[in-house]
Amino acid sequence: MKIISVLEDFGENENTIITLVPQTKDDLFTIYQIIDKEDEVIFKKLFTTKKDEVNRKTSTDLVNLRLKILSYEFDIKEEYLRYKGVTVADDTNTANLDVPVGKFLSFSVTYEHQFTIFKHHFNKYAKRLLKEALELETKSDTAAVVLQEGISHVCLLTASSTILKQKTEISMPKKKDATDINKFNEKTEKFYRATYNAMMKNFNFDELRMIILCSPGFYAKALMEKILKYAEKEQNNSILENQEMFIIAHCSTGYLQGITEVLRDPEYSTVLQNTKLIKEIQIMDDFFEHLNKDDNKAWYGKEEIKRAAKLEAVETLLITDTVLKSDDIDERETFLDLTYNIEQSGGRVFVFSTLQSHGEELGRLKGLACILKYPIPDLDEILENK
Repeated sequence: MKIISVLEDFGENENTIITLVPQTKDDLFTIYQIIDKEDEVIFKKLFTTKKDEVNRKTSTDLVNLRLKILSYEFDIKEEYLRYKGVTVADDTNTANLDVPVGKFLSFSVTYEHQFTIFKHHFNKYAKRLLKEALELETKSDTAAVVLQEGISHVCLLTASSTILKQKTEISMPKKKDATDINKFNEKTEKFYRATYNAMMKNFNFDELRMIILCSPGFYAKALMEKILKYAEKEQNNSILENQEMFIIAHCSTGYLQGITEVLRDPEYSTVLQNTKLIKEIQIMDDFFEHLNKDDNKAWYGKEEIKRAAKLEAVETLLITDTVLKSDDIDERETFLDLTYNIEQSGGRVFVFSTLQSHGEELGRLKGLACILKYPIPDLDEILENK
């Protein structure tokens, strides 16, 4: 993400004005989390205006429009972030020059043009999101290829999602005789070459720290051998000089679930522990382990966790972005203060994306759970007796 400027407006509206240019899917995700209903934006859009009422001539131009946000649609896999809103007065005199106030419009966020956000409540959570978007270590530095016979999925792993960049599928013939075996070998070579080409197209090998090749059986190992063969032939030094970035792992399926299996497998967790995604999965597993043991260290529910926080007993807080992005500003501020107080008392806070599978799991627990520093068997009874 390219940040042009961040300004505090201490005028009547007390907005924080952020001008930026999104550059990746992760940037769209950050924008989705930052912009709330009632915030305002200035963006560029092709707009048709009447130039002459008498002759009814029209002109289509790229103009600046200022909208108050009313709703949004977001699909990170399709790189689709669309807002709907209504035009409002613009005190910067740069937008809505030919468009009346009160007109309902929609627009999609693109990578082509900068746009400006007028943020009414630039709270601690939004500030942290913007800061993280600018830090190199929060960018995607881990990729994965999960495959089985005739099918592969080339993915990038981010804090927000497993992003499928390209799927390769080739129908493999049965091996009944020598002719079929030759055809099978040709198709196999074609399959691995196509997978390699997909990696070259979608991966920046100079920026990645880790590439997981995972599969049932021997397919991941075979792919690694083919990658080195093709790289040697092409003198691709980005691969040849960084072979240690590749990890070969076993999973039960060549589909996307296989990546989650690897991320959860203790055999690979030591190698993968530096990535934010694997840390979140491990924390979820720890929480459910305590819950299944019924050792009174795992709790979920807003009131229970608030009580535990007052006792400074929270070791780890698990909270979804949906809870922190509540439309109720007072509720949002309450949970932002909760996360701050837990961090101040030595606890850890993990914010889970509901676009990721483990974030969905947490969402089914109302988006809030915790692991305590010590057991509190009567935490809910204390609340009932209050």
